[in-house]
Amino acid sequence: MIDRVPGPRIAGELRRYWWLFLIRGLLGIALGVFALLYPGATLAIAVILIGAYLIVDGVVAIWKAFSVMRSDAHWWVLLLEGILGVAVGLVIFVWPGISIISLAYLVGYWAIITGVLALVTAFRVRTHVPGEWLYVLFGVVSVVFGFFVLLAPATGLVYIVLMIAIYGFVVGATMIALAFRARSLPA
Repeated sequence: MIDRVPGPRIAGELRRYWWLFLIRGLLGIALGVFALLYPGATLAIAVILIGAYLIVDGVVAIWKAFSVMRSDAHWWVLLLEGILGVAVGLVIFVWPGISIISLAYLVGYWAIITGVLALVTAFRVRTHVPGEWLYVLFGVVSVVFGFFVLLAPATGLVYIVLMIAIYGFVVGATMIALAFRARSLPA
């Protein structure tokens, strides 16, 4: 049976699956490190890194959604976030020759939608999960990053790679902090 009102079970489920936030955070930081180490990389390398990150992050989000499905009536929000990440990642792999502007639009819209979904989740669980500000920060950073990418899509790969590095570090750090916050929640 699914609880229609978020409650203490959500905190328990977040604690149980805290390590999924940690994986997402470590992946974000890894993306940031790779983007900084290879700023002059070809478009193919940038496309592979972005596509791979989106697919893996999406799969982890889908896994988490199914993990909390019985305790959270709004599990579908996380599922939608995961499906969107996998879909955009697959589009990037299927059409690796897309222009940098197309890639920028894909990543920008993905970041905005993911950020909005994270904000919805944060506000929904705020009365039951202390430290929801970390999820709010994740959502805000995602939305702001998405808008910056959409506002300047033609500035070149180096600019987009730098923005992805910054995004990876900030989101990675907030997801890791959220993981340890979730780990400390009561069971």
